[in-house]
Amino acid sequence: MVRPPGHSADLGAAEAGVAELERRLAAAPFSAPEADVLRELGLGARELAVAERAGRLLRLGDGIVVSPRTPAQAMRILAGLDQPFTTSQARQALDTTRRTVIPLLEHLDGRGWTRRIDTAHREVVR
Repeated sequence: MVRPPGHSADLGAAEAGVAELERRLAAAPFSAPEADVLRELGLGARELAVAERAGRLLRLGDGIVVSPRTPAQAMRILAGLDQPFTTSQARQALDTTRRTVIPLLEHLDGRGWTRRIDTAHREVVR
C-alpha cells in the first residue's frame, strides 16, 4: 500500500480497527460502513481523522469513510456508463447506497473528474 511521505502506517490502538476496515473496503470498496460498525471497530472521529491524515482512509462526509482508492475505482466504472448518467444509475453500477453515492459523486465533482449537468445528470469529464 502506498502512503504519503512522512506518515506513519501504525495508528497505535486504532491500528487493528483501521486494518480491519481496510480489509472490508478492499472487498467491497463502495460499502461505506455504518456508524455502529465504526464503533465496533473502535473508530471514532479522532481515530478516523488520524487514519485519514496517514493516507489510510478517505472521509467523504460525516460518517462516510472509504478507501483512498475508491474514487479512482468509481471512475473506472462510471466511465463505462452511458453518458450522462443519473445518480440512480451510478448507485446501481457501484452497487452501493444513496447514503454513499451522493458524497462520492460530490467528491468526484469537486476533483473535476465528473460534472453535474443538471439536477438529475452527471458526466465523466476526465
